[in-house]
Amino acid sequence: MNISVNRTNFMKSIGFLFLLFSFVSTKSYSNKPISSEATKANFFPGAFEDAQQMARNEGKLLLIDFYASWCLPCKWMDQTTFNDREVVKALNDNYIAIKVDIDEKTGFDLKNKYDVQYLPTLLIFNSQGQLLERVEETMPPNKMLNLLQVHNSDINRKVFKNSINSKPSASPKKTTTPEAEEFGLESFDINKYRTFNKNRTYRIQLGVFDDHQNAFNKVNEIREQFAEPIIVLNDYREGQVIYKVMMGEFKNQDEANGFRDILKNQFGIDAIVQ
Repeated sequence: MNISVNRTNFMKSIGFLFLLFSFVSTKSYSNKPISSEATKANFFPGAFEDAQQMARNEGKLLLIDFYASWCLPCKWMDQTTFNDREVVKALNDNYIAIKVDIDEKTGFDLKNKYDVQYLPTLLIFNSQGQLLERVEETMPPNKMLNLLQVHNSDINRKVFKNSINSKPSASPKKTTTPEAEEFGLESFDINKYRTFNKNRTYRIQLGVFDDHQNAFNKVNEIREQFAEPIIVLNDYREGQVIYKVMMGEFKNQDEANGFRDILKNQFGIDAIVQ
């Protein structure tokens, strides 16, 4: 395998990111000055599979940072974003983070497995190993912190003691209800339901795509019109990955419905509340 040739082609494909990066400055994107005493993010030093297992055992999310030694935006994020106090705390407290060098054999294989085409690329998985979000951009501290907080929920941080490739031990089948399935509970507990519902964040779904590039094209289109936060959530439909473009963070359904009506009446955008 000629990795050097593949690296050359890969560098060409991310040329526009380098061009974008030339306009980025620490002053314009950082929440605060970076202190020389700031604690750095604890990136897991082992293999990807071991990081997955640790995330399962500890009930943490998993973050993969795809990078290369020649990637200038990646170096900028190391010096700023991953050296920001609030980002470091959110990452170390709730995530198992791992860096993947695409020029190494294992990193090159993971790049192909997850169809990484740009640098930097971040992938976020829940503790069960389900892909939650793909981010293909240079992330300043404030946006990274928001991303980490969005996915930091009890549902995404369940503890799984069995190993990834082992079969869980047999246990009595628990009863379930539609409410339990909706909120990711093995059996319906009204107190858990009330707590979850109280803290739930509602979003507006603007579109569903079967190609991640089309999803991010939609994101860029919406960002030109609105200032509300926008994320892309990965889901599965009939065995295929789909990408949901979601906007806003509303505390209750009435607020979300009101914003959906504004999108429809004033901008002609059809959307649903999720």
